[in-house]
Order: sequence, then structure tokens, then C-alpha cells
Amino acid sequence: MTLFTTNYKNLENNDNKPVPEGVYEVIIEDTHPDATPGGTEYISMNLRIRKDLDKALPNTNGKQHNRIVFMNIWKRKKTNKYDPSDLNFIMKAAGYPENTPVADWDDWSDKLIGKAVKVKVTIDKSEYKGKSEERNQVWANSFRKTDYPLQNAQAEDPFKETNNSDEISDEDLPF
Repeated sequence: MTLFTTNYKNLENNDNKPVPEGVYEVIIEDTHPDATPGGTEYISMNLRIRKDLDKALPNTNGKQHNRIVFMNIWKRKKTNKYDPSDLNFIMKAAGYPENTPVADWDDWSDKLIGKAVKVKVTIDKSEYKGKSEERNQVWANSFRKTDYPLQNAQAEDPFKETNNSDEISDEDLPF
């Protein structure tokens, strides 16, 4: 019995081509602080183009669904800090209200991973050592609230700690 037979005739390899310019509905798949080998710090973000909107957005998401656009937010050279407006554009687009505290980078990631947002993707063309290269660019100020909220939003964690002081005694347990 054969699991499948290979057939390479209709394969399209888009892995090395940038996503075409446009506005896409994406899921924030990953975000974390990072640094270049030279020590320049940045926040790395992976934005996966939603695959549930092929019919609603046939010319953008429908053609590019499930591809990842990488985005970096760099620390400002003058201040050696991230621009607060960059961070706020992203939090606002993810649906967080004004004055939401963010404790640290783990909290930042926890708040954003899995959130649906809308972004404008452009193509940046550069040349280095005579070689031309194209790559996608997403600016923080292009983040907007999604037009298509996730239908199966995560349910509240039933095991999440609460400030409830109700304790269960051994007598209340059936075993």
C-alpha cells in the first residue's frame, strides 16, 4: 500500500520571492527580542498570512495564505530604546485598550502571539556588493485592527489562577 506518489508538475516555489505588496490579514505567530551578531537589538516578529480568508480576500490572502512575513522593530540609535509609538501601534491593532500595562518581553509576547491584525506589506529593494535583493517590509504604523475577528477565539483558561480564596477541604473530595 502506498501513502502517496510524488508529482512535482504543479509545484510553485514562492519561498524565495517576497509576498506581493498589499494589505493582508495576518496572525502574529511569534515575537521576541533579538540582536544582530554586532549587538544591535531589535524585536523580531513573524506574521503568518491568514488561510481562513481565501474567499473574503481572494486577491491578497487567497493567493498568499499561510506564508510568513518577517518584521523587525529596531531600537533607535539616538536613545537606544524602542520607539513607544511603534509598540503602541501594534498593541492597539491587537485590540488592547489604552493604559494596558506590559510587564516585560514575555508579557509582550503572551499578549500578542495568536492575535489577528491587518498590516500593509511593501517590498524593499536593496543592493549589496553588486547583488540586488528584494524583501518584504512591514512598518509598525501600518498595523490596524483586523476586519475579520477570529471566530474560534481562545476560550478563557479554566486553570488560570484567580484571587478566589475558596479552598476545597479533604471532606469535599469524593475520593
